[in-house]
Amino acid sequence: MEKSKIAVIIVSFNGKSYLGDCLRCLEEQTLAPEKVIVIDNNSKDGSVEFLKEYSLKTELNLEFIFSKENLGFTGGNNLGMKKALEEKMDYIFLLNQDTEMEKDTLGKLLEAADREKDLFCLQPLILFADRKDVVQTAGDRIHFLGFGYLGDYLVRLEDFKKKIKRREEIPYASGAAMFIVSDALREVGFFDEDYFLYHEDMDLCLRARILKKKILLVPQAFVYHKYKSGITPLKWSYSERNRHLMLLKFYKLPTLFLIFPYWFAAEIGSLIFSISIRAINPKIKGYFEIFSLLPKFLKKRKEIQKIRKIKDKELVSCFDGEFKFVGFHFPLFFVINPILGSCWKALRGIIFW
Repeated sequence: MEKSKIAVIIVSFNGKSYLGDCLRCLEEQTLAPEKVIVIDNNSKDGSVEFLKEYSLKTELNLEFIFSKENLGFTGGNNLGMKKALEEKMDYIFLLNQDTEMEKDTLGKLLEAADREKDLFCLQPLILFADRKDVVQTAGDRIHFLGFGYLGDYLVRLEDFKKKIKRREEIPYASGAAMFIVSDALREVGFFDEDYFLYHEDMDLCLRARILKKKILLVPQAFVYHKYKSGITPLKWSYSERNRHLMLLKFYKLPTLFLIFPYWFAAEIGSLIFSISIRAINPKIKGYFEIFSLLPKFLKKRKEIQKIRKIKDKELVSCFDGEFKFVGFHFPLFFVINPILGSCWKALRGIIFW
């Protein structure tokens, strides 16, 4: 079996029921990874015991990092990525514990990566594990107010194939399956651990984008995700907190002033939605956390603005004005959505800085 200098990073958290399928798919790859690094975030479901037992019967080159605390998606992946860089891996594949893949997925990703210059990362086409003919995400999308959502969500694979190119640029790659060039990672840096989870993949790809690195979809490489739809209070809280921090980091001041009225109107809608899903307390808590993190993020903002190689005009060229995520249901938002879309089209024409 051919091998390449690819390290697969899997963050495990109470994922005993998923890990066997995920690791089995890595064993079956026609291009085997050099190493699989599993970081367990202090699981309580027997995951640690399962992993130790699995290591005795597999040909995979497994390495474990057992954390005594939950480091989140960001901290766990950062531990694995640092380890992979120390061991001089050429590529790093971040993979969710609840995924499976085709036998040729790693090979197709490596083949695509070897062809590209100025590449930061690739994303395979992510399909539903229980509906392998339906897209879960073909590259995630960015709303100009910081919302992130799944691209081509619920589109049938047959219909998707009719419009897709061999490779195409995407706003950002999903952290569920992100194939990263190690040299580019050294330049861009790791996940921002203050996010803990959600929006960390958007932040990472935007940092790559401002350095003129490419983020591409490889639609011929398939990963199957055991994705659970819906918005929990925890997910809503972190997503809302982190999108505000992300906007602060990346937009230039004129852009922040320009979008403020639309941000304020959307924030009222966000509060109403928080009440409707009984997540108002986490939402309010998020405001306090933003204020506590503000000094730190202002420093990060300063660094971002200092190293960036593109203007906001180029940065926002891939941002959407309408929130097109099929699975989102909130009547007030569907009224505001077309208005925001028209306004963003006009605003984007104004941005020259």
